[in-house]
Amino acid sequence: MAPTGRHTLVYRHTAREYLLSFVVAFLFFFFIFFINQILLLAQKILIKNVDYSSVLILVLLSIPQFLLYTFPFASLSASSMVIGDLGANNELLAMRSSGISLYRVFVPIIAISLLFSATTFVTADVLVPYSAKQYRALYTELMRDLPTIEIRANATNTIGSRSITNRAVDGSTIHDLVMIEQNGARSGQVITAPSAEITLADLASFVYRLDVEEPTILKSESGEGWTLSSADQATVMLNLGSQVASIASALPSQLSTRELREKIQENKATLDEELSRHQQKIDAVAAQLEAARLKGAGERVAELEESLDDLKAHKPVNFYYLYYRAELSKKYALSAACTLLVLITFSLSFLRLKHGRLIGFGLSMLASVLYWYILFFSQMKVFNTAIAVEIWIWLANIILGSLGIIGLVVTRRL
Repeated sequence: MAPTGRHTLVYRHTAREYLLSFVVAFLFFFFIFFINQILLLAQKILIKNVDYSSVLILVLLSIPQFLLYTFPFASLSASSMVIGDLGANNELLAMRSSGISLYRVFVPIIAISLLFSATTFVTADVLVPYSAKQYRALYTELMRDLPTIEIRANATNTIGSRSITNRAVDGSTIHDLVMIEQNGARSGQVITAPSAEITLADLASFVYRLDVEEPTILKSESGEGWTLSSADQATVMLNLGSQVASIASALPSQLSTRELREKIQENKATLDEELSRHQQKIDAVAAQLEAARLKGAGERVAELEESLDDLKAHKPVNFYYLYYRAELSKKYALSAACTLLVLITFSLSFLRLKHGRLIGFGLSMLASVLYWYILFFSQMKVFNTAIAVEIWIWLANIILGSLGIIGLVVTRRL
């Protein structure tokens, strides 16, 4: 058989095995993320008796969000499983004996993983923003149709900053009401009433109106004692906007790369203005310090020096500027991970270990967990270090990709 024919056979065989392994690994990770999403939905809306068709649509719309992690981990697992299986069946040994370089095994894996990288990027840049928009629209509609407030009889219910204790509940009428304000300007205020009627006041903002009959109000007067008052009727507005999931606007992770770049530019302009004002303060304090030194005002000099050092040490930081940059970098990093992560599996080809498909999958799971934790750690460090956001987000790719290259160099010399 001609060399070209042998190489073509190797390419086809490796590609077929890689794709089959990818399907198995993809279904495994997909199932894990899918179950997690089902549990999240159950916590949010399944307990509210939402119809099954709406729940199914919400689940389908949430799928692109976790595909961003499914593709890289499945690509890594598939590569490790293929190489492990080829080693267990002595196919790698047969290729070496036939004069076929093991790098020929890597070519189809790299080529297909690049396709997975492109698919992941399209998912992150197109499918996720679109599905998130549809998800928010449907979720908002469901929340408006469902009872947002669930007042239980003979129980204590927490609504925003208020704790409500009551006896019987008859439709929208609450009997024997005791309402305590937990925080805010009216912290500690207590309202008691024989009955109250609750109605929806603002559908768009999830604001409810509580009409209290014959209330008795006990409240503190700024530490000067307590006042007790009563009335024939009182109205309390209950804002549940903070209790409903944030659905009015998209999260940074749900924006496209174009939208993220626009947000980055907007927040960079804001940050530049803040830095300019901060520099003006530094210049002003520096000028005052120079004047104080000329006058020989020792105490004033020490005070201004401390103030100047504090200003220089605490430069303005725009949280959203860093956040949007991190999310933009993550779209590229997760896409590239489909290809970079498979590098750590290639060194297994040069080790005389018949570890098999199952052991290969186990090794890939360890690598996946390591990648996940490095990425999680990096996202926590983005906002409190001087290192560039992009370096932190790419750190997992850099570490595991470098380990793969070093492993290839070391094992090739064995």
